[in-house]
Amino acid sequence: MNQAELIGKVIEISHSNLDLTARVNAILNIISQDLGFEDVMVYTFDKDKRLTCRYSNQKSMLFGILSHYRCHIGEGIIGSVAQRRAPEFFTIKDISPRFGCLFYPELDDHLDKFRTFSFLPLSDDSYLFGVIVLCSYSHDYLQDQEKVLLSVISRELGGILRSFELILSSKKRINELAMLSELGRILTSNVEPQELLKSIALIIAKSLSASFVSVKLEYPLLKLDTQRFTYGIIDPQAQEFVDQLEKSAIELLRPASMRNGTQEQFDRPPGYSLYSAPILSKNRVLGTITLCGDNTEQQAGIEENGQYVINTIANYISSGLENTLLNSRLRNVVRELTDAQKRLIEQEKFRSLGEMTANIAHEIKNPLVIIGGFTKRLAKKMQNDHTENRYINIILNEVGRLETILNEILHYVKESQPFEESCKLQEFLEDVLYILSSDPAWESVKIIRDFDEQLEPVSCDSQQLKQVFINLLMNAFEAMRGTGTISVKVRKVMHGGQPFAAASITDTGGGIDPAIIDNIFNPFFTTKERGTGLGLAISNKIVTNHKGHIEVENVAGKGVTFILYLPMKNITLQEELT
Repeated sequence: MNQAELIGKVIEISHSNLDLTARVNAILNIISQDLGFEDVMVYTFDKDKRLTCRYSNQKSMLFGILSHYRCHIGEGIIGSVAQRRAPEFFTIKDISPRFGCLFYPELDDHLDKFRTFSFLPLSDDSYLFGVIVLCSYSHDYLQDQEKVLLSVISRELGGILRSFELILSSKKRINELAMLSELGRILTSNVEPQELLKSIALIIAKSLSASFVSVKLEYPLLKLDTQRFTYGIIDPQAQEFVDQLEKSAIELLRPASMRNGTQEQFDRPPGYSLYSAPILSKNRVLGTITLCGDNTEQQAGIEENGQYVINTIANYISSGLENTLLNSRLRNVVRELTDAQKRLIEQEKFRSLGEMTANIAHEIKNPLVIIGGFTKRLAKKMQNDHTENRYINIILNEVGRLETILNEILHYVKESQPFEESCKLQEFLEDVLYILSSDPAWESVKIIRDFDEQLEPVSCDSQQLKQVFINLLMNAFEAMRGTGTISVKVRKVMHGGQPFAAASITDTGGGIDPAIIDNIFNPFFTTKERGTGLGLAISNKIVTNHKGHIEVENVAGKGVTFILYLPMKNITLQEELT
């Protein structure tokens, strides 16, 4: 094959759609086969600017040895060629057994096979991309035209490497711009803070092909269930390093990575490439962004490109993140104020309605008392007439039922503040259970207790709360028709960022019909034949007056759980804002 055909073949390969490695190796194989070089290798730069043997012809004998060694620019013959960007050609007679960093002790048995050694820089007019090494034992020396041909091919190889770097750099920049655009869209949206932070971690992880990305908040702008939002899974072995890097980034107010000294503090490297950057806003740390790669390709990307990108992201999202969190907090405050206003309006309506209801109840109750009293007198005088006694008993029973309803109505509409005292829920719940279980009707009811004996006392009105628990336990008893299991649990929980004492009552009575569960706390709503529909309404009102709330967990066909939450410490909106 003449030189023109050879160059044409090289150019054809360089412009093909093969990947970089396939194109370079194909050209090296052509050089080996058509120009008589038994070993052809290409050194390119690592991320730390050291020359490493990366490519070779298919039958190379030296690549397996030289691929383990690296050299700096100016070090040895390869480093010298890279530094001067000028080719060097040697024969076996021109060199000592070892020259520069090309030859190492492991090569001593291979050197005497070769007769010529050629070193050419892979470069264009502006940039250096590597060095090509050609070794031959079929050439005693190289002619000038062969040197020119090798120079042309080396420039073509340099062009291939240059084009690849430009394409790779362009893709990275396009990816970065797309990522920043997506982050900007998320930051200017009205999504909830949790979804916002999860989306930030997801976008960064996918853009940088990271094993995981974790966004951790340090400044408590909001009371969130968690302060860390992660895309991917943090390996337990890496968690210690993540915590240390985040702490270092916050203390130093600058990025920290595994290469900053953290890795050397341990006996064995963890096998992760980690990088953490602080999210700063007006010299205040909002949190950190931590990025991880767990293989060579990801590590290289993170060390070269990820640090710059993660810093850019941290700076880009700092103000947007704070604004989003502040807006979310403002929305929460406005929502709370709106709810408070609605509650005040409803309370005012209920107060007026309550006064009217109380007056009506009193007007009805007075005649009922008179009717009941005279009916009892009649009962004493008609002891022999069974029919009339039956009528009188019906009247007395119905009068008693009406009096009960009126008493519950008066209790419900009455505005009475709880008498606050220190109460241990587990103790007076035990008292209530003892009183109820002493009734023979409760013999077929199994009661399971799970009390946290270390639970601190809460501030409450014990008599009102006993009424609540008696009502809930009696409802459970009636739902099970006197047979089943009631589980009572008392524990401390965190709810909405505040500590609460939680008391739950679970029965096996088949649960509540899902179609009516939203109405169970409404006054006068009942499914019992002789119920007033005020038991749960009164219970809910008592708990609400204690700054607590009741939650219902219903499993249709199995049972229902009522969970009563009482605050361990009441926190006002003003305290929360400060």
